[in-house]
Amino acid sequence: MFFVDTIASFNQRNPSALTREIGQRLRGFRLAKGWTQEELVERSGVALSTLKLFESRGQGSFQRLARITVALGIDGQLRDLFAQPTVMESIEAVKLSERQRAPRRNRKGN
Repeated sequence: MFFVDTIASFNQRNPSALTREIGQRLRGFRLAKGWTQEELVERSGVALSTLKLFESRGQGSFQRLARITVALGIDGQLRDLFAQPTVMESIEAVKLSERQRAPRRNRKGN
């Protein structure tokens, strides 16, 4: 039973499915702006074949993905993905975030 649950979980987190979804979202952003693929190619500087691969299969380099997101004006979302985590502001905050041990129980007879 556990093994089947693991497979289902993996399928939902499948990298190929994720990249295809990203490609579909890029296509949606492009269409929302009313742009043709050729217009986005001109604005982003990527080849038409590259854009088609991104939109249909989610395939392409990270650099080209970045160029497309900048051209679409959605690079902020890409930057958020790789933003540095917030830093704890004080030693007290670090101490509070550490795991606390439960107090020891008294044993009978001691």
